[in-house]
Amino acid sequence: MNVLLVAPLLLVVAGVAAGWFLPRVTSPASSVRVLTVATVAAAAGVAAALALVALAGASELHEVSSWLGWCDALYPGDHGAAPWAGALAAALLVVAARRARRYLSRSRAETAAFAPVEGVEVVAAAGAVAFAVPGSPGGVILGDELVRTLSRDERRAVIAHEHAHLDHAHHRYVRAVETCAAAFPFLVPLARQVRFNTERWADETAASAVGSRTLVARAIARVALLGAPTPAPGVLGFRSLSAAARVEALLRPSTPARVTLPAAASTMTILTTLAGSSVQVHHLASFLNHVCR
Repeated sequence: MNVLLVAPLLLVVAGVAAGWFLPRVTSPASSVRVLTVATVAAAAGVAAALALVALAGASELHEVSSWLGWCDALYPGDHGAAPWAGALAAALLVVAARRARRYLSRSRAETAAFAPVEGVEVVAAAGAVAFAVPGSPGGVILGDELVRTLSRDERRAVIAHEHAHLDHAHHRYVRAVETCAAAFPFLVPLARQVRFNTERWADETAASAVGSRTLVARAIARVALLGAPTPAPGVLGFRSLSAAARVEALLRPSTPARVTLPAAASTMTILTTLAGSSVQVHHLASFLNHVCR
């Protein structure tokens, strides 16, 4: 394969890595939306590149190309790929697909275990158990230890936080990026940023609902002291995920987002990611366009 295949991959990786800084210069809601698009685009670009290598490798095998009705001259010269490279790319695609499918199965099973839920339900559970269960209309699960530990106002903040997850369909963003990260582990840091920013988004929404940023910050701190269970795939809750950072953000004065140089740079990295991914898809489409009819 040539540099046209390698360069877009490097752009995708660089764009995703630089996009990690976006949450520092814009609102949590904007960060979630933009980073989700970037993550999905990066995963699509890598998948398209692997598919291109797999098809190019297959085209070098006369038996395979004849069976599929391809021209023997398809992608001649340095545009081809060694059969072993094509086999490796195909294997990586299969592994990625299986990992993504396994994650989705676990995520659906976790959600189905609590469905259907409507309103607020209290269950017997130790520790910081508080999470939203998506559905129609969905609901909130609270552990009895958490209910006993928090004051009435703090419980109101927790419930407002969980309803924010439901109202803004945060599970869709998290499920999308974590599916991509399951398929391609190099995207895990970005998926963590999206999950963290859904919590920050819900924190800010809860603060507006209860009329006090300090109250939400206090609830987060008290929940963190209870200890948090390991987060289940696709489940969003009030657990102590980066509790210190969330409390610090809430105790800072709320300021409107400004367009700064870092923000502009982060936006360019996201556009770079999208461009790199689109080039990969274009290469794959061009390859298929040359298949003999």
